[in-house]
Amino acid sequence: MIRWIPFGTMGLAALVACSGGAPDPRTDDSPTFGAVLVLADQDLRPMIEDQRRMFEATYAKAHVEVRYLPEAELAKAMLNDSVRAVFGTFRPGGEQEAYFRTRSLTPFIEVVATDAIVVLVHPSGPDSLSLDALRELLTHGAFAGSGRTMLFDAAGSGVARGLVDSLFGGTAPAAIRAAAVDGPESVVARVRTDSTAVGLLGFGLLSDLDDPACRALLAGVKVCRISGKVGPALLPTQGSLKDSRYPLRRPVIMLVTEGKSGLGTGFASFVAGHKGQRIILKQGLAPAHTPAREVMIVTP
Repeated sequence: MIRWIPFGTMGLAALVACSGGAPDPRTDDSPTFGAVLVLADQDLRPMIEDQRRMFEATYAKAHVEVRYLPEAELAKAMLNDSVRAVFGTFRPGGEQEAYFRTRSLTPFIEVVATDAIVVLVHPSGPDSLSLDALRELLTHGAFAGSGRTMLFDAAGSGVARGLVDSLFGGTAPAAIRAAAVDGPESVVARVRTDSTAVGLLGFGLLSDLDDPACRALLAGVKVCRISGKVGPALLPTQGSLKDSRYPLRRPVIMLVTEGKSGLGTGFASFVAGHKGQRIILKQGLAPAHTPAREVMIVTP
């Protein structure tokens, strides 16, 4: 005799689970399918947004959520189990390394591009500045007898930390004479109207001259040439970044923290691969791996 045993909601849920339901994109992801959380320095927004749009257009079932933060907040937020990949301009330090050890993870780290720090002045300001002059500005607020105000686009900015590395060997002076304002637009607005202001921004916010947003930021301000210990004063360009002549360079570093080959790995591989590096080249930054240009010569 067959006995029918009724079962309620829990029994039905178990039956559905055992029958192999639709995969959860948040946990059953692959390099080209699913959903993933990525963190990025807010200075890298134009670069990462172009990468995200192209990646999602290429892989229709992939969704990349990017959270943009100042570097100081980024360094804290990356200590989160839900984060799969991070794009910044710094390598993980002791706190991050200790956290990854507790998760038995060995993050994959790769430089994918070279960015820079741009110095902006009023159109009546100097055409060039030396690294020594920038040190004077940051420690005393003046050089050659004229007072200046140094402006960053956010508290905890990676540009500020990058300048400390470039100008002071990684050890910040007792006091830095600079102010943080609310975003790159505020920096530029101040520099346009204040002949004593000096703006400091990431080059990636300004590098793509085909982008109307970049052209808008550059309107009404002057980009200063910067000179190091030797050589002429230079503007940041793909060439001066690639051959290391521009003094205020900084790497764009990709860090993958997922312990499997998931969507975080897929997105990171895209950025470091042929298509991603071409996007970086188009944006005016210096890609880590310059894409080859194949030219076909046709003779009659």
